[in-house]
Amino acid sequence: MKELLGTAGFFGTAGTVGADLSYLLAVVFTAMFTTSWVLAKKGEGTKHHNLVFISMVSMVIYFTVYYFFRQLGVLALEGKEGFGGPEEVYNGVFVPILSVHLFLVTMGLILAFYMVIQGFRSSKKIEGKYVLTEGDLKVRSTTFKKVMLILLGAWGLNQIILTFVRHASWQSSLAWALIFGTIALVISLEKAIEKWLPDGAKRHRVLGRGTMVVYILILVTSTLTYLMLYVIYPAKPV
Repeated sequence: MKELLGTAGFFGTAGTVGADLSYLLAVVFTAMFTTSWVLAKKGEGTKHHNLVFISMVSMVIYFTVYYFFRQLGVLALEGKEGFGGPEEVYNGVFVPILSVHLFLVTMGLILAFYMVIQGFRSSKKIEGKYVLTEGDLKVRSTTFKKVMLILLGAWGLNQIILTFVRHASWQSSLAWALIFGTIALVISLEKAIEKWLPDGAKRHRVLGRGTMVVYILILVTSTLTYLMLYVIYPAKPV
């Protein structure tokens, strides 16, 4: 599989199959989430719910595979991704854009989980259709503590696997630490969000718009990264 992803791509650029597939799926996922958002605006709650769920599962599967074969972009941050431009452009433009992209991807994955769960909690199925219901929506303190403890344990187990089983680089460990840290931050922010937007239905609508902005920015940064790597500054032949 790794060899296949490294062969010449199908867009006619200097990109590999892995790079072209990555960008194509970024476009597809953005289109799916945009369509689900439009369905929500039209009041098609059930169609919106189903499409978001399918999109989320597909995106999680894809990025899980992406991690194993491309190490969450860590290779690019180490200068091994085939950037052929000047050093100052690499450090001053490419790396910042890629870093923002990886952060947004992490946020996008977390928000996908969060919004689906929050959507279930803030809606009811009436006559076979999902409908957002008005009313306060809060997480109990005991539930909050349990989730944080489980998250801490998962991070510890992941670090053990990275260090002693996979012998991963410190950049990879840092990337995963940032992912777990971001998840913990979002969970913690939920308590603040409860006070800011106590109504579950309103919270889902407001955060849904914010999530769409994140997905659009993911596509923008993904496009910039792809163009810089495989169109503007492709690696020079050895």
